[in-house]
Amino acid sequence: MNNLTPIHGLACEIILSYPNTFTEAEVDAQALKKGQLLLVNLGKLPYESARRITDFLAGSTYSIRGQFREIGNGVYLFAAPRISIQPSSPSKALL
Repeated sequence: MNNLTPIHGLACEIILSYPNTFTEAEVDAQALKKGQLLLVNLGKLPYESARRITDFLAGSTYSIRGQFREIGNGVYLFAAPRISIQPSSPSKALL
């Protein structure tokens, strides 16, 4: 047991977001750039608004070399590069 090394700095916050405006999505993108994990629910937005926000957050995620995945109808998980999103089975590809 003496050979165990404590791992510091791996704490992660998950931000639950229900953005209604593009401005709110910009705040989400800033949180993502700080290394936080975003769970974004766009299910109640009109299609065009949801698409615009999804595209923006996907682009923000791509720019920092993070990952994202749709995990439900209008619900997306966006992760910073240090956080890996693994599919539950090999046939489920990441976006």
